[in-house]
Amino acid sequence: MIHPGAAAKAAALAAAQAAAQAAALVAVLLGGGLASNPAVAQDTSQGQVRALIEARRHAVLSSEIPGRIARMSVDAGQSFKAGDLLVAFDCASYQAELDAARAQLNAADVTARVNRRLNSLRSIGEAEVQLAEAKVQVARADVRKAEVQARRCEIKAPFDGRAVERRIQEHESVAAGAPLLEILSDRDLKVELIVPSSWLVWLKPGQRFDLRVDETGATLPGEVVLPGAKVDPASQSVKVTAKLTGDAPAQGLVAGMSGTAIFPEPALSALPAGNQGTPQGTAKPGTAKP
Repeated sequence: MIHPGAAAKAAALAAAQAAAQAAALVAVLLGGGLASNPAVAQDTSQGQVRALIEARRHAVLSSEIPGRIARMSVDAGQSFKAGDLLVAFDCASYQAELDAARAQLNAADVTARVNRRLNSLRSIGEAEVQLAEAKVQVARADVRKAEVQARRCEIKAPFDGRAVERRIQEHESVAAGAPLLEILSDRDLKVELIVPSSWLVWLKPGQRFDLRVDETGATLPGEVVLPGAKVDPASQSVKVTAKLTGDAPAQGLVAGMSGTAIFPEPALSALPAGNQGTPQGTAKPGTAKP
């Protein structure tokens, strides 16, 4: 027989153990979430925030016409120059339509010239001349339309860069609007920062900082280009666009690399005392040194 007091103690102990386990689980979950948040893994009191290097010019080239891919000139990772041919379609049918439109224009132009001659001899009226000239304009428009379609058979590079991913292969047929090739500029990089919203009192365009790149270990100079226009109320942070003032390609930088942006301490002295600003979810840092 179990004594009632012992049973009560056992139940209380079990409840305490369950509460402790639940608290530990919550702490683990919260700890993992904070560790995965780039805005938290930083020391804002020392002017350090996480940074992401991205390509300023990035595009996924899509098909403007339906057709069969005849050639793809670049593979993933391959460089190209602006104006280089990247994708070519099998456009025999579009070329035939262009030839037919040009022939129609030639016939309409001949008819218009003959009608003008006959009108000068008073053999036909002015209405026939105007009708023939209108047909010339229609035929000329058809030629322009066919030329546009024919030009879409070749996709050329809009800028210097590199291929990221091929979304289609040669000899495959695609519909209009199908993504074909993802490209980016590896020479026009930008830096995105997530900073505390309280930094907006001193963080202005032209503010200098040093970027320590995680992947290469290099430290490069940078400057703020444009502070964000909206503060995230949940994290009390704002996105900032910056640029590198050094030679990024020479340093082996590519889009997707990350690092730490280190701002000078004198800039932090513009903040009110005890308000260096840390995104929500971190311990409040101490006051920065002037």
